[in-house]
Amino acid sequence: MRWVEELHAAIGTGTAWRRSAGELPVSDRVAGLAFLPLVGGVVGVIAAVAGAIGAMWTPAGGALLAVVVLEASAGRRMNRAGSVAAVLKAAALLAVPAAGRGVPLVLAAALGRWAVVVQCYGGRPASGADASPLVGRARFREFGVASVTAIGGALVALDALGLLAVLGTALATVGLRTVAYRRGTGLGRSALEWTETVVEAVVLAVLAGVATVMRISR
Repeated sequence: MRWVEELHAAIGTGTAWRRSAGELPVSDRVAGLAFLPLVGGVVGVIAAVAGAIGAMWTPAGGALLAVVVLEASAGRRMNRAGSVAAVLKAAALLAVPAAGRGVPLVLAAALGRWAVVVQCYGGRPASGADASPLVGRARFREFGVASVTAIGGALVALDALGLLAVLGTALATVGLRTVAYRRGTGLGRSALEWTETVVEAVVLAVLAGVATVMRISR
């Protein structure tokens, strides 16, 4: 069935198992972008479960384990910039009570993948070794389905706070696209990877900031 192949492609695009979708046709990989936020949500659930297990020993350990699983599930390279982003995510999680980290993790992973779809919809592709076959090829179908999934899920989960997370995601995504264009390189694989991890950090930081303000105001 076609949707199975598209889901397979989405798993390959949004997780560390990219080789599993490497031989699929580009058309299937593009169509699979529609399922990318859903795949991100599953990754967030896995990270949340790992964080909950780690929090049984210590809250800090739970936050660190959740971030490690989040990064490992995405197959991200731990360079200097990636390490800084991971530290920021862990710091944001530490500002949230251990029992309340599940939803932020799921939303961060889902919105991070949605941001990738946004970049692929109408984005100017990079050339050379960093070129991605997905940038500029996403259609309104992929953008629409992914947006309904990600934005709808955020609103259902956290109502107004979910909308705030979506706005933060949109601003970060547009900002990163602007930076890529100013450099003249366009959007390539590295830009998509960076978009995903930056948006995760932004969403966690926004929700952690709100949680901190609410706790102080009580």
